[in-house]
Amino acid sequence: MSRGKLRILKQRRASTQSTMKITKAMEMVAAAKANKIVKEITALKDYAHYAEKIIKKISPVEDSIYTSNNKGTLIVVITPDMGLCGAFPIELSKMAIDLSNKTKDFVGFYNIGSKGEIELKQTGNLLLSRTKLYDVPKQEDAEYILDDIIDIIESKNIGKVKVVYGAFKNALVQKPEVVDLLPISFEGAMDPRVEYEPDSKELFEEAAYLYLLSKMYLIIYENKISELYARKNAMHNATDNAKNLIEKLTLAYNKARQASITQELIEIVNGAQALQEE
Repeated sequence: MSRGKLRILKQRRASTQSTMKITKAMEMVAAAKANKIVKEITALKDYAHYAEKIIKKISPVEDSIYTSNNKGTLIVVITPDMGLCGAFPIELSKMAIDLSNKTKDFVGFYNIGSKGEIELKQTGNLLLSRTKLYDVPKQEDAEYILDDIIDIIESKNIGKVKVVYGAFKNALVQKPEVVDLLPISFEGAMDPRVEYEPDSKELFEEAAYLYLLSKMYLIIYENKISELYARKNAMHNATDNAKNLIEKLTLAYNKARQASITQELIEIVNGAQALQEE
């Protein structure tokens, strides 16, 4: 083998080693971020659970946007702003598009995150897209998104809202899921023996908004945790693949170098024999 091919193998090995250092560092960063924010998910789930218990005990208001039976379904899609997290972003967009095809009264998409914007824009049904709203979601981010949703359903006279997001199962499993945000379902009614302040309509409107806010906050927070773990797993796999490639390149380089040395020795011996024959 020529020295040029040996040089190419050496350069590929060095390049792969540099890439492995980057993927390893990104894996560690994603793991650190995920471990830091995952501790808050239990408190958010508890808050959302009690908010749901409260709203289900209040009598619904018929002429509210939160209980409307109007036709039309808005699909909200929560996607990452950054890539390098495997098939996670594509799976979210794919599920949203599949859901829209199965929804008879589908009106359009409301997208959160850069990675879903390109895919959903190609459908021609993207009503609104917000990108790079947050790194780690906060309550004000959930308020901003919820206010967008309310503006859309009021302007389009829509009655139903579905949300596609990445549900966090565990550190290894993050799956796209669909939840119904609107209309709100109810079980019971107010106790007639109890007086409420403010009046029932005002109370319902405030309680419904807080319930949806808690639900949206939990959704975007859980989606962020799923994104970080998906990135950690993708970078871990990339690091393992780089290690395997480095081993193969090292083996190929050593074999090629040995063959080159052997060839040179053969040429020297043949040359020496030719001189002796003369």
